[in-house]
Amino acid sequence: MPRLAHGRRERPPEQDEDAGHEAGADDQGGHQNHEALPTGGGEDVHYHGIVPESLPSPDANYSSGNDYIVEFLGYRFSFGAADFEGRVVAAAVKLGVVETSELDEDETEDLVSLAAQGMIEEPASRLGRYLVRNWERVSLVDGESLVYWLRKLIFRGAWLDHQVKRSALEVVWDEGEAEFAYQHPGGGGRPLLELAPVPSWHELQYKP
Repeated sequence: MPRLAHGRRERPPEQDEDAGHEAGADDQGGHQNHEALPTGGGEDVHYHGIVPESLPSPDANYSSGNDYIVEFLGYRFSFGAADFEGRVVAAAVKLGVVETSELDEDETEDLVSLAAQGMIEEPASRLGRYLVRNWERVSLVDGESLVYWLRKLIFRGAWLDHQVKRSALEVVWDEGEAEFAYQHPGGGGRPLLELAPVPSWHELQYKP
């Protein structure tokens, strides 16, 4: 059972440094890196107040299966394989790594390997080979780690979904942004929940 825990002082595994033909941006530098499946420690990451700082109650932990475990900020989320795969792909689309969620099984497998292990050892798809060849460029953008953000969005999405299930949050349509958003139940005119912005990998997006 893969277990993901976010810790301090993480570094990414070495990938093929040969820049591939698909990417066109300059190499990016940074400091927030990852290694495969860190198992200890925690990181003070706050989602603009949406995740309470106190230790979560037992019913606050999300579960859809036991294929993958994510530990973050005192929470312990467990995922079924299909749920985890869908969240990984959604996170990759949100970050701009890929344009669409319509990926084949091999492409999905490579993204899941990257999120779960922090690396792609043997790419199964052209997408995986692109990421490996261009790892020096795609691993960090403006100091932001791709692996870290994949994992962070998986956690954040599951946390929000679980709060909706517990009736602690509700989904509403935000007319101004023309998209669905979250607010506290019966929020009425109260501000919608604001989520932290995410970095963008659109300039390095994989083009099939």
